[in-house]
Amino acid sequence: MRASRFAGIAIAALFTSACFQSTTLIRINDDGSGTIEQTTIVTDAAMKQLRALVAMGSGADKPIDLFSTTQARQMAAKIGTDVSLVSSTRIKTAAGEGTKAVFAFADINRLQLKPEGDGAGMASMARGVDPAQLHFSLTRQPNGDALLRIVMPPAKMPAAGKPTAPAGSGGSPQSHMSPEQLAMVKQMFAGMKIAIAVEPAGRLVKTSSPYVDGGRVTLVEFSFDELLAHDGIFARMHTAQTLDDVRAAMKDIPGLRINLDPEITIEFAAAAK
Repeated sequence: MRASRFAGIAIAALFTSACFQSTTLIRINDDGSGTIEQTTIVTDAAMKQLRALVAMGSGADKPIDLFSTTQARQMAAKIGTDVSLVSSTRIKTAAGEGTKAVFAFADINRLQLKPEGDGAGMASMARGVDPAQLHFSLTRQPNGDALLRIVMPPAKMPAAGKPTAPAGSGGSPQSHMSPEQLAMVKQMFAGMKIAIAVEPAGRLVKTSSPYVDGGRVTLVEFSFDELLAHDGIFARMHTAQTLDDVRAAMKDIPGLRINLDPEITIEFAAAAK
């Protein structure tokens, strides 16, 4: 029990340290059932620190597996009461190690996709909310098509204020961050990537999202290395006062795809049987 508790603390630390890459793909059928494919990679440096933290806290001689099947089952329970674990596979890449878990759900209307911690909440630089806190509603259209609504909390813009970066310091004149603060942010979030997409089974009729690849609709996709490589644009997003300001800044960063609307709709026709 004690080891399990410290493993949970370590996992929470993992998602607030931001040294991870997370990809979530939601596959949805027209009857509301589907699967969630969750891939998480943690950098080697972060894994070393986390294992040391768990070993120190638990007093266990044998390292605790932070990506065990038990952890995956616990995640399934948090996603929804009728969510089950289909598979959990340990993976190793050049970026680090982690897991690929597949979950099955019976009704997307009861789904609560809320990953541990708020590492994904760093997207608040763009919208002020955690992009992974999604709520779903699937209804049937008069023509028989399925309509999926994905509701996100309203974006929170930062309070107005004057720039604090000192003149001649090298900081952006629009930034509230000093060069030292910006450097610390870059170090904390180096290598972090987040992607969330929905793939309906059948024919995609239309969607309010501008980010579509074949039948896959992207809700969020970005790399913090790419974002933080553009200091001026990052400063504009950090100090934006309206969503239009954020959109104007985002368009100048290649590969940055974030839906800012409070609701995203996906209409699709059932797959042929």
